[in-house]
Amino acid sequence: MSEDLIKQIQDLINSGKGDEGRLRQILERLQSGNPLDSSDQEYIGSLTPANTERIDAIIAESADNSILPTSPSFDNSQNKSETYPETRAKSKRIAIAAIVVAVVVVAYLGLDVYAVNALQFRPHSGSQTIISDTELGIKADACNPSYFPVSFNTYEITAFYKSDTIEKATISGSTISPKSSMILDGVFSLNRDALAKFRNENTTFDPTQASIATKVNAPIFGIIPYSVNKEYSVQDFQRIVKEGPPGSYDCR
Repeated sequence: MSEDLIKQIQDLINSGKGDEGRLRQILERLQSGNPLDSSDQEYIGSLTPANTERIDAIIAESADNSILPTSPSFDNSQNKSETYPETRAKSKRIAIAAIVVAVVVVAYLGLDVYAVNALQFRPHSGSQTIISDTELGIKADACNPSYFPVSFNTYEITAFYKSDTIEKATISGSTISPKSSMILDGVFSLNRDALAKFRNENTTFDPTQASIATKVNAPIFGIIPYSVNKEYSVQDFQRIVKEGPPGSYDCR
């Protein structure tokens, strides 16, 4: 056993492993027949080829493991770095699509409002139909001078005298193509009670107390309430009825 150990120490000295001075002291102690203390035994044991290979294997294994993912968080961060550009691009596309939709809706609303405001009306020359002693069936010409189609529900003309409604004409709405006109049906009605009240007062008609209000009801998209309201004095409205809308009636 001591001979094997002596040979092992000599091999360590020859191979240059360990502290040569300490190894020679251990070698001399063995050759003199003296036992080794525990620290020398542990020191020699740490330098033997078997332990060295085991230590080298552990070091190599640790080195290999250091370059491999050791926890799920590594994969998650890698996946996150790979998917972030895709997520960002997708969000950008959604934002652009939303902006385009908003622009289209706003543009449509603007064009629709513009076309409604541009509508022109005038009485249609022709016979009237008696519906009752207070109602007449009438017709009106409606012109869309814009470059966009327009739809509306009704066109109303209301005459007031001292805040009372004296008479009212309601023209049924329709969809009118760009740069075109239509003949629309309507109803003209008298307020019998208001007329009776005026007669009972036995006063002279005062034009300054009378006014005319017009209203075009044209809900945007068919659901958003929208109307064009205008007010005229009796003289101005009579002139419009006689001469046509200001500027001219653009449809022929």
